[in-house]
This record gives sequence, C-alpha cells and structure tokens, in this order.
Amino acid sequence: MTKLEEDPILGRFFDTPEKKAKWLVRIKIAYILWIIFVIIGIFSLLLWHLFK
Repeated sequence: MTKLEEDPILGRFFDTPEKKAKWLVRIKIAYILWIIFVIIGIFSLLLWHLFK
C-alpha cells in the first residue's frame, strides 16, 4: 500500500500535514452532507408515497 503523499495525482493535495488535515475535514463534511441528503430523499419519497 502506497502513501497518499507519494501518489502522482493526489500527492500535491496531501503533501503537507496542514493540507491533509484540511482535506480530511472537507471529506468528512461532504460525507455527513451526503448522508443527510440521502435520509431527506428517502423520507420525502416515503411521505410522497403515503400521501399520494
């Protein structure tokens, strides 16, 4: 398994600990938002189906 910093494409985004920390926070926020949107979508489909 190679390190993320040694990757030819992604390495420039993760070459310093500060950049790596910023991107990890952004990825966590995006993941949480994705889960929220999925839950809202499933809930809205359920409500639409119930009140159709």
